[in-house]
Amino acid sequence: MRFRIFLSAFFFLSYLNGNCAVIERGPYLEDMSEKSVVIRYRTDIPTSSWLTYGVYPDCDRFSTVSRIVKEHKVNLNGLLPDTTHCYRIYLPVLGSTNSYKADEAVFKTFPDEKATSFSFLSFGDSGSNSEPQKKIAEMMSKFSNVYFTLHTGDLVDSGLDADANSQYFKMYGEMLKKIPFYIALGNHDYGKDFNSEETKNFLKENFTLYHNCPLNGLCPHYYYFDIANARFIILDSNRFYGINSAPELTKGSAQYLWLEKVLKNTNKTWKFIVLHEPVYSSGEHGIIEDENNTLAPLFEKYGVDIVFQGHDHNYERTKPIKENLPDETGVIYITLGGGGRDLYTKGDDNDWSEVFILKHHFAYVTIEDKKLIFNVYDMNGELIDKFSKEK
Repeated sequence: MRFRIFLSAFFFLSYLNGNCAVIERGPYLEDMSEKSVVIRYRTDIPTSSWLTYGVYPDCDRFSTVSRIVKEHKVNLNGLLPDTTHCYRIYLPVLGSTNSYKADEAVFKTFPDEKATSFSFLSFGDSGSNSEPQKKIAEMMSKFSNVYFTLHTGDLVDSGLDADANSQYFKMYGEMLKKIPFYIALGNHDYGKDFNSEETKNFLKENFTLYHNCPLNGLCPHYYYFDIANARFIILDSNRFYGINSAPELTKGSAQYLWLEKVLKNTNKTWKFIVLHEPVYSSGEHGIIEDENNTLAPLFEKYGVDIVFQGHDHNYERTKPIKENLPDETGVIYITLGGGGRDLYTKGDDNDWSEVFILKHHFAYVTIEDKKLIFNVYDMNGELIDKFSKEK
């Protein structure tokens, strides 16, 4: 016992004296499934690291080593579905053969395809480091029973990796180490000069290097993931907004053909789309006609339930829409653009608009077999909209 206390004191003093490598970003979870997850973290210097994990509370059951790098990516496979696991990250004490525990956390793997219930969060247009963003992050962190978070784009205002710590990784730090975020790219994620040819490699240098997503499409532009009885499809709609380095999504393009195949080849009860530029919106940006004409008929054809959107900094929920008119058999479009940036005013009045609210917000969604319960909260935790959908 005395020896353990001595070692703990030694490692703590070494940490205080700067004799240890430290984690300066993360850890954060990405690309989770029922049997795997990717754990990422950045250290202040290139260093090796050790990660132990297991079914909670046996966190040291298995171990793996990360090579000498600053950007650490550890793939955990062979996990148990819908099970609480835990992990610990150990970093070396410089100039010795010792190590210390740099961080630890717990997470729950996705339920398998036989499951019929789960919950998740969704929000967007957050990158600002504003007080509303901080309050939204604080409120979301109180929902401990969710499996993941959907982000509708504009993660960082400048798009620069240099600003990502303050506007994303530290802002949602406690959540990111426990649940994965699935991100739809926004125009700001391509940089502020997103229409310039000089920024062609911007995304590759500032985003792609630091994020993982399923390799079933063109990561990080478009991909999908399944959980329980639902399929979530993330798209890159930024070409419609004039970003030439974004992949095309017009009819016949590679992304469009991939989308149609992914929608067609699933028997999941629920189908969801996540993208940035809205297909239907009453906000300041409004509707991009080419996007609406291209995507809305496809979503209607294959029975998409809800489209999660961003870009317009407001909350809006449409009535079910089919062929541009309210129709109970149509698709619901929900704009979640109030994650922290300045709010936009309303642009148009539309018959298909059910609710339009100018408040910072996020959504908490629960699936219970063939019933969906959708709750939207403002930055003070007040419920501002609620609806349910049954199939």
